[in-house]
Amino acid sequence: MKLPNFIYLITILGICNFWQIYSQDKIPKVSGFIDFNGYYDTREFSVLTYNILANLPNRFQYFSLTNYESSKYSSDFSKNYAEHNLRWGVGDKIPLDLTLQYVLRNGENNDDIRLGFRWKLNQTKGIKKIISKLNMSYSINPMLVQFRKNQETKYVTQIEHVYSFLIAPKTFGKRLYLGGFADQNIVYNTGGVSFKWVSEHQLGFRVLDKLYAVLEYRINDYYVTENYGLGYGLEYKISF
Repeated sequence: MKLPNFIYLITILGICNFWQIYSQDKIPKVSGFIDFNGYYDTREFSVLTYNILANLPNRFQYFSLTNYESSKYSSDFSKNYAEHNLRWGVGDKIPLDLTLQYVLRNGENNDDIRLGFRWKLNQTKGIKKIISKLNMSYSINPMLVQFRKNQETKYVTQIEHVYSFLIAPKTFGKRLYLGGFADQNIVYNTGGVSFKWVSEHQLGFRVLDKLYAVLEYRINDYYVTENYGLGYGLEYKISF
């Protein structure tokens, strides 16, 4: 399937979903958040990030992240990376979402379309009570099919791990949290299978109404050198 066909598919799904919303007598409430982040990395570059989550009717969900990264020793934000995710819940009591992800990067002919599913462990019978006691959420999202322009279709290319939990909620309420993600990228070699990891683990503390001080540990196996770094900065989060 050609890359533009996926764009048409996303557009059609969105139109159908919102048409059903506005055809109803009452417009269902949409919830989610927008947060803005600014960091300085110990590897001598800066990062600006914003994330958007929208929980839509009919078990649809939209989530995106967009990163702008400066060159080393520079304030010029010349690098960018973005992920746009459209998810559809299989059922109200089933902890699985079908996922479609569109990845955009700097350069030509290197954007990806990925198809997979997300398993929400914190909503899974048998283990959700344990995870709930930890004030934690955790999901895994295997990407089963990947399309890129002018390249052959790839299969089982990545597993996304996403987690968050509140630290000492009896003391701090919802002010102190630890959350992050780990992208487990699967590389198929002639001698077997190996992994390249891209992960960020963020510790945040709310200092004012919607403002957090954040500290983030980062791993990127795609960098030639300096694969590990520490970012620190501020986060401003708006929930709706």
